[in-house]
Amino acid sequence: MLPIHNDAVDHRHPENIAQHRRLDALRDQLFELGLERNVVELELYGYTVLEQVQPQSFFDTMRATILALGREDEELARLNLLAGKHGGSFLVKHLLARDRIFEQAVLMEKPLALVTYLMGESCQISSVNGHVRAQGDPPQGMHSDAPFVPEPLPSFTHTCNVMWCMDDFDLEGGGTLVVPGSHKNNSHPLPGSTTRNMAVPIDVKKGSMLVFNGHLWHGAGARTQPGLRVGMTVYFSRMYARQQEPLNDLIGDDIVARNPPRFAELIGRNNPYPSSGYGFDGDKIASHITKTKDPRG
Repeated sequence: MLPIHNDAVDHRHPENIAQHRRLDALRDQLFELGLERNVVELELYGYTVLEQVQPQSFFDTMRATILALGREDEELARLNLLAGKHGGSFLVKHLLARDRIFEQAVLMEKPLALVTYLMGESCQISSVNGHVRAQGDPPQGMHSDAPFVPEPLPSFTHTCNVMWCMDDFDLEGGGTLVVPGSHKNNSHPLPGSTTRNMAVPIDVKKGSMLVFNGHLWHGAGARTQPGLRVGMTVYFSRMYARQQEPLNDLIGDDIVARNPPRFAELIGRNNPYPSSGYGFDGDKIASHITKTKDPRG
């Protein structure tokens, strides 16, 4: 695609040209990956669905790995049973540090390009969790993924989520419910059943990914079907927000070394604020300030 600007006719202020060129590069990437419709859906509805980003076998391997790790957690008496749930639903935590396939997943080009569009290059992964739901699991409460942010929520995206669907997601299977466009309300969901009555189910097939703005009102329906529904959330936040998992401590240097530089950024390896100890890195702060002057940086 031809660039909008070139050096000969670039009338932008010299101090801003580098930042604008990062936006130009992101724009070009979105077009090259064919994500124009997805960007429009994120803006209008607050969510979008990606299909066939990886072959079904990749999703099958992820599903089997999550269930195997769940059995491992159960044997070690550390399985995260979902409080108040029925039918054997559970959460498998710290996936990114436990198998290489999850490293590949978080670096998939199309979902990561959409996350970067929403929150910029300096965003970080907050957590990577496997969600296993069984028959009899009641509905999840409607919520936003910015629980500790007071209203009004900021007009820019503060958090976002990528849900990997390793089974069909539909209403009977306990799939995701959303209130389209609610990410623009700058508020948390309304109390009681009001928000749930406004919600619609998203029907997506196994092998799809659901990318959504963290301010979108969403939840999950009750699972009435037999068997297990397996999904994985990759939860992203702005660089300045505290991560749900201490990924920089959990993930070793060997894992960082075998991945591209963006991986280190995503787990917080270059975050200027330490997870423990005293002090901060002034050079890293300067670098991030340069990036984050623009909301997409």
